[in-house]
Formats: sequence, C-alpha cells, structure tokens
Amino acid sequence: MNFQNPAYDGKRGIANDQAYREYIEAEDKKIAVGLANEMRDAIKASRGRVYKTEQSMSLYPTAGTSDDYAYSRHIIDAKKAKVFSYTIEWGSKHNSTPFHPVYTEMKQIIDEVTSGLLAFYIKAK
Repeated sequence: MNFQNPAYDGKRGIANDQAYREYIEAEDKKIAVGLANEMRDAIKASRGRVYKTEQSMSLYPTAGTSDDYAYSRHIIDAKKAKVFSYTIEWGSKHNSTPFHPVYTEMKQIIDEVTSGLLAFYIKAK
C-alpha cells in the first residue's frame, strides 16, 4: 500500500479502492484533513461560498503529482521534512470557462482564498 512495495510499482489508487488505496499515516491524514477543513471554513466565512474538501485524486485521474511527491519525500529520506501539500481549485461548471472566471468574480475568489490561506497558516503554525 505504498510506493516502496514492489507489488505496487506503477499503480495508482482510486477513491474508495480497497486493493491499493492511497498511502498516508492515519495521524497525518487527520492533520491534513483538519487543515483543509480550516481553510474551507474560512472561505465560507468570507463570502458564504462552500467548497468541498476532498482528496485531489477524486477530482480527476492523476499520477505522480506534486502533492504525492511533496508528502512522500520524508518516507524515502527521514532527514527531509514532512510536507503536507494541497491542490486548491475553484470555478463553476456553469461558467463558460470554469477555471477562468470573469475578473469581477476572480477578485472575490482571491479574497476567499486569501482568507482560507490565512486561517490555514494560523492553524498550522
């Protein structure tokens, strides 16, 4: 169930997969989810908009992402710091260009994300 096991070379988990699954220590997952929820709640407090907290692997298929790499470094080399990394995406499927909203909307999204990042930082500190 982790990339150091040769049986899993070249494989990638999918959400709710019981055969492979994503690898993260239970305590680390608790921290990662807690920080993500802190960010989500601050974004909601900023403008009332609710984003879903989920693993980035649930958004669409990826493999070997920077999130995976950043977290796994300490597993390979204990001298490296443990890094929790996140994918932050916004947008609306109702927008003609979902990841590129009009600038007036983008300014409000910038405020939301700033609120979320500040809350995240305060909690992580």
